[in-house]
Amino acid sequence: MVEKAKAEFIEHMVGCSKIHGFDDISSRIMAILYIEPKELSLEEISTKTKYSLSATSTAMKFMERMEMVKRIKKPHSKKAYFYMEKDTLKMFLDFLKKQQEKIVIPTIKKLPNIIETYEKETDNETKEELKIIKNYQKQTIAYEKIIEKTIKLVEKEQER
Repeated sequence: MVEKAKAEFIEHMVGCSKIHGFDDISSRIMAILYIEPKELSLEEISTKTKYSLSATSTAMKFMERMEMVKRIKKPHSKKAYFYMEKDTLKMFLDFLKKQQEKIVIPTIKKLPNIIETYEKETDNETKEELKIIKNYQKQTIAYEKIIEKTIKLVEKEQER
């Protein structure tokens, strides 16, 4: 009975990941790692997903770069083990903070110089591009405010 519920949960998680644009193997790995209470070896993940070791390894490298999974080394073992955070609020908070730090803040800092350069030109095409860039700047500033408010809201929720 529990195995059926576990399979249903995994398929639900796979579907949610696919909605976010992940491919089948990454979605399946995330779902399996999420429900597993302990870390799994690359071989175990490959067996559970029914994907080849090579395909699983490639997907794991991608997911590591995206900081979605953690690689763990165990003493006296050459095997790679992987773990996924189970706290979805923490995962969401980390995602927001990374967006803010790596994309939004650098964009806000960089755009004034770009806009200043554009404002020195007078041709029509440049003016149209400048409008697009200024609109992007407004949207980025608005996004930064939304991120700040959302971070505070999530942190407040975590305290409960």
